[in-house]
Amino acid sequence: MKPLISVVIANYNYGHFLAETIASALAQTYSPVEIIFIDDGSTDDSLAIARRYPITVLAQHNQGVSAARNNGAQYARGEYVLFLDSDDLLYPDSLAVLQQRLEAAGPSAGFAYGQLQYFGEKDTVFASHPFDPRALSRENYIQTSALIRLHAFRSVGGFDRGFDLREDWELFIRLWHGGWSGAFLPRPVIKYRKHRPKAVVRAQGKLRKQLSDAKLITLYPRFFWRKLAAHPLRYVIHRTRWKVRRLVGQHGPTGPATLVQSPHPRHP
Repeated sequence: MKPLISVVIANYNYGHFLAETIASALAQTYSPVEIIFIDDGSTDDSLAIARRYPITVLAQHNQGVSAARNNGAQYARGEYVLFLDSDDLLYPDSLAVLQQRLEAAGPSAGFAYGQLQYFGEKDTVFASHPFDPRALSRENYIQTSALIRLHAFRSVGGFDRGFDLREDWELFIRLWHGGWSGAFLPRPVIKYRKHRPKAVVRAQGKLRKQLSDAKLITLYPRFFWRKLAAHPLRYVIHRTRWKVRRLVGQHGPTGPATLVQSPHPRHP
């Protein structure tokens, strides 16, 4: 029997996309798979929709995506975990090909990732490439929904709750610093729904990216020396203004979520 894969779907008010996302996870050619849905304080009908399916359903008060993923991963029983956004889709063979690639790469590989196909407001393939730490210091070319060895994820503490943007980038950097490499699969494995942001969202996004950069440089100054050298004063100002050091390094779950539904007779 093949190892179990845990798919963790963190959600906030994406009920109108949720059925399609869960269906794509249930339709995998790989087996066995468990699906863990965690709702991060939604005010729409997300919980009611999730309960229609034979999956684990969890709920928590709103804490952000990093906390939701960490709290959902507490319930994972698999050898691997994949985090799927609640508006994105898997191809039917995504888990199968990622698991094959990860095992072929050997025990030093902590995660396997493929390419990302945009859909919705955009129809192109995100340009990813083989794992290279130096390139990772310049850009995040690893899509969030990589297949990660669960013990590798837990060994580094999971997502940093101090990030509400680029939290996946920080996780893959921390995995590499923890001794884990990545394995690349040169084909799309995720369908990423592209929304067209409003002007105010774009403006907020620019500020959030600057704050995320300041956090990354604070945590990994040697790794991001090029960014720091390009605009040293900017990052000193940002780090001081936002008191960045106090925001980062918040690893692990925040406590057990409320178990709303379980397909298992006995669930941890």
